[in-house]
Amino acid sequence: MVFRLKPLDLDSIHEHIYDRYTLLESLADGLSQDLGIHQRDDVIQLDIEPPITTKTRGKRKAQKKLQPYNFTIKQSIAGLNSSSNNNSTTGYVLWSTTPIFAQWLLYDSNALPLREETANTNIPAVFSGSKSTAVVELGSGIAGILPIVLGDHVDHYLCTDQKGILNKLKYNIEENLLQFNNRYCVSDFLHLDISNHDQQRKTTRLEVMELDWEKFNNTTSQAPLTRISQECSIVYIVAMDVIYNDFLIDPFLKTLNQLRNSYLNDGLTTHCLIGLHLRAQDIVETFLEKAILEYNLPICSVEDPYLERTRVSLYYI
Repeated sequence: MVFRLKPLDLDSIHEHIYDRYTLLESLADGLSQDLGIHQRDDVIQLDIEPPITTKTRGKRKAQKKLQPYNFTIKQSIAGLNSSSNNNSTTGYVLWSTTPIFAQWLLYDSNALPLREETANTNIPAVFSGSKSTAVVELGSGIAGILPIVLGDHVDHYLCTDQKGILNKLKYNIEENLLQFNNRYCVSDFLHLDISNHDQQRKTTRLEVMELDWEKFNNTTSQAPLTRISQECSIVYIVAMDVIYNDFLIDPFLKTLNQLRNSYLNDGLTTHCLIGLHLRAQDIVETFLEKAILEYNLPICSVEDPYLERTRVSLYYI
């Protein structure tokens, strides 16, 4: 069994939201009721690992070693609580949507079509297979989790966020970069070249770039975005827990739509994965309505048992 994509339109949005929040209510005793901050400490430890059942269920599964990831992440609780910063401060901490998504994508059997090329689905894998694949992350925040766990499986990974986030993001990526085991990391931003790497080992170009949704209007003219158009066949635009108030919805959707259309026009197979932490019901409803009605995005809900037991709702475009 693999996850199912349920197409959404204006008629089905309300049913989808009603069903999702009704299920959340039934699971309330087992779910955290906070806003979704993973942990309120300046330094946190995070393990993203194969579940025990996956590691021990039969010989065949046991022989296929799945890499665990163990992160040390430096947050800024003071930055989160600051009222003097004109930019968004939510990116200064890790929110729970990202590790939930990473855990599901890396290890859940239902997510296999996003890890491996298969003839049984027309969904391109996020992980690079026979075609060169890139991930562009919008609103990366400072934690640097997805650049490591996904960057180790793709040809290009581009993190984007506001200027004030980038140095802290760079620090956390560098602190955890040794967990790049499948590939060799090259990066202009991190000053990593290929002079000493094993030529038999594939490379990932990992870059970090400032991108403010309110100011973004030049599509893919910036160098890291252009390089993806020139060197890749498939691009996934990924964003985790970036929609939490009305103000952000239009700038985010405008940026997402510009990037998506630009890559589609360049001939790249282009898809998006958007993860939302389910807080205010009206915010999710407005986001979906605008995505469909104003931006004409072919949005689907990812229906999956693991995700449905969390506060994360995943959408595929």
